[in-house]
Amino acid sequence: MELTGKCKEDFEKWLLYSGVYGEYEYHLDEDLVSHFENLKTSMKYGVYVDFFDSVDIKISMNQYNKDFWVDIQKTFFESDILLTRAEARIVAIEKANEIYNKI
Repeated sequence: MELTGKCKEDFEKWLLYSGVYGEYEYHLDEDLVSHFENLKTSMKYGVYVDFFDSVDIKISMNQYNKDFWVDIQKTFFESDILLTRAEARIVAIEKANEIYNKI
């Protein structure tokens, strides 16, 4: 679950400006980015969702019994039913990354 291209560049800028790690004048802090990249997927997910919310790509995960699926409002994307929350997180961020890079 890694961002690519323009999405990755813009996310890193947003990460420094967003207040997630405090208020900074923009400079690409390699240590900060490296720290974020080393977090567990479940910890990254919420920050990614906040970023995508800020660019109007709304991600939601839905659950029925033990199955999860993903909705992304911007493109009316809906995933197949997935088996685990972890799989749903990965699909959500990968699809949102793909959508962002096409904008």
